[in-house]
Amino acid sequence: MRHTRLLIAPPVAAAIMLLWHAEIGAQISLATGADAQVTQDGLHRVDTSQMDAAWVREDLDLSRYSGIYFLPTAVQFRDVEERRHTVRTLDSADVFFVNDTRKAQLREQFGESFRGAAEGVESFELSEDVGRDVLLIGGLLTDVISGVPPEIRGATGGSTIRWAWEANIIMELRDSMSDEVLARTVNRERIEGPFDRAEVGPLTSRLVGDWSRLLIRRLEELAEASSQ
Repeated sequence: MRHTRLLIAPPVAAAIMLLWHAEIGAQISLATGADAQVTQDGLHRVDTSQMDAAWVREDLDLSRYSGIYFLPTAVQFRDVEERRHTVRTLDSADVFFVNDTRKAQLREQFGESFRGAAEGVESFELSEDVGRDVLLIGGLLTDVISGVPPEIRGATGGSTIRWAWEANIIMELRDSMSDEVLARTVNRERIEGPFDRAEVGPLTSRLVGDWSRLLIRRLEELAEASSQ
């Protein structure tokens, strides 16, 4: 299973602003030049040499938080038209409609894997309630698309899948008292094939696990870089 990673803009509109260079806490540096971005909710892009896709508040200091509270996950799918494919249209199509059953399965798998990934958190204690020293962490998948075509009788090579899923994988940190957004990381990933149609289910389960662990790694990276 091979992953291709692409950087994308954050899930809010980003605008190129004045050149910024600042130290946050002790170690986080903001991007400068063409990479300097500020989102509509006031987050500044971290220098890409430090983190490839992260936006934070200028005064970010996660060292004052000792606990973390996991929010429910959210999954948003791209609106892809449902259509009746023939062998000819199947060969020319790349993105396919995802039915409600598969959407529900992916939402459930991601929710379970993200909460399970909490066991990998080292920088914070898991909290069952909010408080002044508690962070909220949210895991989101947005613009999810599928490369798994419907099964069509007579389709040549119909059991071979070029790729399965692609999505924005987003981790967001908020202050649990003010609900202020403190940081956001955004990566886009695709699970590349080729592989057999029968492998899609097991691969999807492993994939959402990988995405959940990626979000926990982003949390730990921000915690380490922003500690004073």
